[in-house]
Amino acid sequence: MNFVYPAFLFGLIALVIPVIIHLFNFRRFKTVYFTNVKFLKDIQEETATKNKLKHLFVLISRLLALTFLVLAFAQPFIPSSQSTTTKNQRAVSIYIDNSFSMEAIYKDEELLNIAKRKAEEIVKGYTVDDKFQILTNDLEAKHQHLLSKDEMLNAISSIQISPEVKTLEEIFKRQSDILNREDESVSKIVYELSDFQKNAGELQNDTTVQINLVPLLSNEQRNVTIDSAWFITPVQLINQQSQLCLRIKNYGDVEINNVPITLKLNGEIKSLTDVSIPIKGEVIDTLSFTVNKDVWFSGELSIKDYPVTFDDILYFSFKPVSKIPVLSINGTKQNTFVQSLYGGNGLFLLNNNMVDQIEFSELSQYDLIILNEIKSISGGLDQALVEQLDRGCNILILPAFDMDVTSVNAFLQKNNASTYGAIIKGKRNVTSIDTRNVLFEGVFEKVPSNLALPYADQSFSIESYSRTRTEPVLVFADKKPMIATSSVNKGALYLSAVPFNRDITDLPVQGGIFVPMMYKIALNTQKNASLYATIGETKWITLNDISLSGDQTLKVKSADNEFIPEMRKTGNNTEINLSAYTNNAGLYNVISGVSGNDVATTQLLALNYERSESNLSFYDKDALKDMYDAANFTILDNPERDFTNVVAQLNEGTPLWKFCIIFVLIFLAVEIALIRFLP
Repeated sequence: MNFVYPAFLFGLIALVIPVIIHLFNFRRFKTVYFTNVKFLKDIQEETATKNKLKHLFVLISRLLALTFLVLAFAQPFIPSSQSTTTKNQRAVSIYIDNSFSMEAIYKDEELLNIAKRKAEEIVKGYTVDDKFQILTNDLEAKHQHLLSKDEMLNAISSIQISPEVKTLEEIFKRQSDILNREDESVSKIVYELSDFQKNAGELQNDTTVQINLVPLLSNEQRNVTIDSAWFITPVQLINQQSQLCLRIKNYGDVEINNVPITLKLNGEIKSLTDVSIPIKGEVIDTLSFTVNKDVWFSGELSIKDYPVTFDDILYFSFKPVSKIPVLSINGTKQNTFVQSLYGGNGLFLLNNNMVDQIEFSELSQYDLIILNEIKSISGGLDQALVEQLDRGCNILILPAFDMDVTSVNAFLQKNNASTYGAIIKGKRNVTSIDTRNVLFEGVFEKVPSNLALPYADQSFSIESYSRTRTEPVLVFADKKPMIATSSVNKGALYLSAVPFNRDITDLPVQGGIFVPMMYKIALNTQKNASLYATIGETKWITLNDISLSGDQTLKVKSADNEFIPEMRKTGNNTEINLSAYTNNAGLYNVISGVSGNDVATTQLLALNYERSESNLSFYDKDALKDMYDAANFTILDNPERDFTNVVAQLNEGTPLWKFCIIFVLIFLAVEIALIRFLP
C-alpha cells in the first residue's frame, strides 16, 4: 500500500492527545450535599472495573477514528501492476474499431456508440497534461499526431462507420510509430476497443507499451451475406440466356430458411428466388435471364438481413456481346475450317486478309487474330502483334511447313512463349488432353474412355525453355504439345504444331474437340471488366478499351456524387482510382468529357464493400486472456463499468481514502454509542 500524500501521516502524532486525556483524567468531581437518603434511589451504581472498561472502549474508538481520519488525508492506495505514478506524463493511443461489424447491437445500442462512449470515459480518467491519439480503420492523416484532452474528446465524437478493414497488427504498428516518437520518460499506453474478429489477426507484443484490450460483443452472432457472384460463361450474348451464380453464406449459429433473393438489372426485377442456408454454411444458386441490348447493364443482388446490413446488396455490371470480331491473316489462301467455323456463325464476325495487304492500324478492331500459314513475321507485323497482345487480343498461329521459322520464333521468344523446332515427318498420336485448361473447362462432365483423339502425319515439335510460360492442351505420345497456350500480358498466344489441313491431321474433323476448343479461343478474347471491384482491396481499376492521350480526362458519376478521378496510363489502357473520392458501394458511370459535352457511358463500374467483415467469428475474453498473457496486457472485459474509475485504478492503483472516511464515521458512531448507552 502506498500514499498519495504521505506527509499527512505525521498527523498520527495527534493520537497521543486522547491517550493523555485518558491517563490523566482531568475531570473534577463535584460534591453534592443532600439531607434525605431517599435520593440515593436515583443514583446508578457503578463499579470501578466497569468504569475503566467503558473509558478504554471510548479511547480505542477515538484513536481509530483519528487514525483513519489522518489516513484519509494521506490518501492510501494499492498500486496496480501498470501503475505509472513514477512518470510525470502519459501518451495514450486509443483505437476504435469502426468497421461494419461494429454495427451490431448490444442491449439496444450499437457497438460503435458503446466504443465511443467508453473511449470518452477513458480519456476523462487522465489529466489535462497527458497526450492522446485516436485511431480508426481509416488511418486518416489527421490522426497521425497527438492531441490534447479536449481535442481528443471532439475527435472521438466525430467517428463514423467505415468500409475500411485493417488488421490489428497494422493498427498497433501505427500506434507504436506515434508513441515511440515521445521521450522515454513518457508512459506509453494503448487501448484497443474492438469486437476482435478472428479475421483481424493478432497483434505482436511491445513490452515498452502498456496494452489494454476492451472486447465488445453483440447480443447474438447472426449474419447472412451475399458473398460473391460470377457468370458461368465468360461472355454474355445478346438474346441468349445468361446464368449468374451467387454464393450466400450464413455466419450465424442458427439455420436460416427461405431467404428471399432479388435480382435487378437496370432497376428492373429480373428474378426472384429463395434459399435455405445451414448453420455456418453456404449455398451456391444460379439465376437465369436474357438481355437484348448491346449496352452496359447495372445489376443488383439483394437480400434482407438484420442487424448487419452492409453486405445485403452486391452490385455488379457487365456488357453483353453481339459479335466477336476475328481476323484471319492468310499466307496463301483462306482456311476452309476457320471459314466454316467462324464465318458461318452469327456470333462471330470473320474477316480474311492476305499477309501483304494488312493495315496494322486496323488490327485493334479484332479480338482474335489467326496467323494462317504465313511464311514469316516481318518487323512491322511483329511490333503490331505485340501491341495487340498488350491490349488483350489473342493470337492463334497455324504454321506452314515452308515458313521462316527464325522470324516466327523471334516473335515467340520475345513474348516468352514456346517455339517451333524441327519438323517431324512420322505419324504422331495425341494421347492426353488437359480438361482443366480454360479451353476445355466445362466441356466434358466426364472424359469418355473411348474418346477419339487426333493425330498428325507431319508436325512441328513445339519446344519449351526456362523462361517459357506455356501450358500444353493436346499432348502427343512423346510429351510434346500439339496445341499449347501461353499467357502474354493481357492476351494469349495459341500455338498449333500443325496447319488445319485434312491431308495432314484429323483435328479439324474431331468435332467434340475442335469446335469447343476454337469457340473458347475466340470467347476467351473477351476481356470484359470484372463484375465488380472491392472497396479497400481494388485501388486501381482498369478501363477496357479506353486509352487517353494528352490532356484528355474522364468523369465519374453516381446517384449522389460526381468527380474527376485520379488517372494513369498503363500501356494502351487507362486505370482510375476512386478511393480518394468515395468509399460508398454502388454503381458508377465512367463518362467521356467533363465540360458539358458528355457522351454515352464509356464503362459502368460496380463497387462493393469487402466481405471479410461479414464473418462474425470473435475472440471472447477467455481466448484473449490466453492469447495475450504477458505482464503488459490487461483485458477490460466489462463494458458496463465506468471506465473513468477503471483508468484511475490502472494508472494510480486502487484508492482507499473513501473506506477511511467510512471507518472514521463508524468509530465516531461507536464512541457516541458507548458514552450514551454503556452503563
